[in-house]
Amino acid sequence: MEQSLLSPVVHEKIRHLHPGSLVDLQFSQPNSLRIRTSLVGYEKNRYLVLKLPQQVIDGAYKEVFVEGNVTVVRCLLEGDLGECIAFRATIKTISHHPVHLLFLEYPQQIENRSLRAKQRIRAFIPAYVNPVEQGALPENFSLYNGFVIDISPCGCRFSMKLHADSSQINKVSIVLELLVPGEEERIQIPGEIMNCHLELQELSLGIKFDLPERQVAKMLQRFIVDTAIAS
Repeated sequence: MEQSLLSPVVHEKIRHLHPGSLVDLQFSQPNSLRIRTSLVGYEKNRYLVLKLPQQVIDGAYKEVFVEGNVTVVRCLLEGDLGECIAFRATIKTISHHPVHLLFLEYPQQIENRSLRAKQRIRAFIPAYVNPVEQGALPENFSLYNGFVIDISPCGCRFSMKLHADSSQINKVSIVLELLVPGEEERIQIPGEIMNCHLELQELSLGIKFDLPERQVAKMLQRFIVDTAIAS
């Protein structure tokens, strides 16, 4: 589902972007161009700051990357949102000193589209993440216990307090073990780590389940009362 969002709701989406988030830029004038870069930061209601793409630093696309040119910006909002946002923005200025940066106008309106067939609900379920193959996760992971903070029959977000290099653990096959309150038995769901973010001491993993939705929904009935999720 797509919807248009007007300020100040716009900022509620933008604030879920973090330094390093990938950003796709699409230009139509004076030439058609689509190029990827990453977010450096932003100041609310004033501007977004992006890394200047390396191709531009090397001298390419000078006729496209000029002040006043308009681009369509697309970003993924991961975590519990699972959305793609898009908006038009005008190039405010380009800085080359002390670093190469691209400044865009702060959006006044955005379009967003949910990327999930099943909406997740918030949860707080004690859980463990175990790699299918020994050594698939970084050696500096000493404990894999944490909490599932949102979940659906398709996947979940798992959070744990741990300092590690998050870039090493995308696309890792795992088994998620959910602890059932008052029971020794653990619910085991195979899946795959699709993305991760490291903020301070909190590591957040986006996990896609490898079982059929109906089977997972039945497993989740011990935790979830919402019939739209566990049915």
